[in-house]
Amino acid sequence: MIVRKAVVNNFNDAKTLVKNTRCNVSVCENLAKKGVIVPIVIEKIDNRAANILKQDAISVGADTAVSENVSRFKQGVSDVVLFATINQIEKLVNKLRLQPFGLKEVSLSLDNVINKKKVFKYKEKILDLSKPVVMGIVNMDPNSFSGDGLIDSDKACRQAVEFEKFGAGIIDIGAESSRPGVKPIDAKTEINRLIPALKKIRKNVKIPISVDTYKYETAKVALAEGADIVNDIFALRRSKEKLAKLIADTKAGVILMHMKGVPKNMQAHPEYKNCTSEVYEFLWEQKEHAMSFGIKAERIAVDPGPGFGKTVKHNIELIKNIDVLSTLGAVVGAVSRKNFVRSLAGEDKVAFIAANFLTVFCGADIIRVHDVKETVNVLKIIETFRGI
Repeated sequence: MIVRKAVVNNFNDAKTLVKNTRCNVSVCENLAKKGVIVPIVIEKIDNRAANILKQDAISVGADTAVSENVSRFKQGVSDVVLFATINQIEKLVNKLRLQPFGLKEVSLSLDNVINKKKVFKYKEKILDLSKPVVMGIVNMDPNSFSGDGLIDSDKACRQAVEFEKFGAGIIDIGAESSRPGVKPIDAKTEINRLIPALKKIRKNVKIPISVDTYKYETAKVALAEGADIVNDIFALRRSKEKLAKLIADTKAGVILMHMKGVPKNMQAHPEYKNCTSEVYEFLWEQKEHAMSFGIKAERIAVDPGPGFGKTVKHNIELIKNIDVLSTLGAVVGAVSRKNFVRSLAGEDKVAFIAANFLTVFCGADIIRVHDVKETVNVLKIIETFRGI
């Protein structure tokens, strides 16, 4: 007889573990649901609701960490951490949907955590997120921080075609640098740099094209010329309702990114009380804002914005916890050649590829990169691991 520890990182691991015992197929999935603990943070919950949640969690066999103010029946709000299996969460959802003090909304959110199916749509098509998607960067700004800025539209087109050949699932073309301290350019300059290359790329690649802009004027022209997705570093805060309405009307996809400050000053002593929580709250609010203009939830992806108003420590925290954003939809990770990676490992291409790999391994669905061929090859390892 041998007794050993089992490694279970997710539901599929638990399911495989149970199947290996050759137990009854009809109970296999239910047993697997009991094998994975899912920690869930519920912030700013009414203390009365937290008390009910705690009792209901205990009744299904789960555990909660609550503030002392909850135990002492004090008024106000606090944070709760729930530790429960998928099976326990399913039972808890049914109990909470009839409870007061906002617990019906908590019930819906918990159901979303365990049953959310990620989808990212653009125009009339759907991006397959069953495996990591590589977004290849085509940079039409000669002042790019990464040193790969192009001014020749033919070279840009050749690069995009090569990226598709290497296995990229999206081309992301931009014409304005967002490196720390940079001054913005006007829409006319951006359009003159961007559109000639976009036209040629659209004629020569079949994969979706994302345009990296926050300007309504640029997005309008780009979408008319065949772009499918708007990648907005300001998360629809700059063009107000015009850009949001344009995206809704054209049924384009949109990527909402978190940034603290603006590129000119974003790295001037950024501070957070809880970086992951604040980034999540911002992206949740901006997604709700986008949906209020008619942009469908499945057409919205989120990006925590590593390097945009964050210290090295903040960036590492966000990458480590990037899967937290999965309940908001498709998650984009953009760490390629960022300064914080350089600060950790210097100008080392291997380190850049490793950072891309780790970002996907930690939960990103789409990885925005400069080194497409190498990243595609490395990510095959993740596909193999997930399939076992």
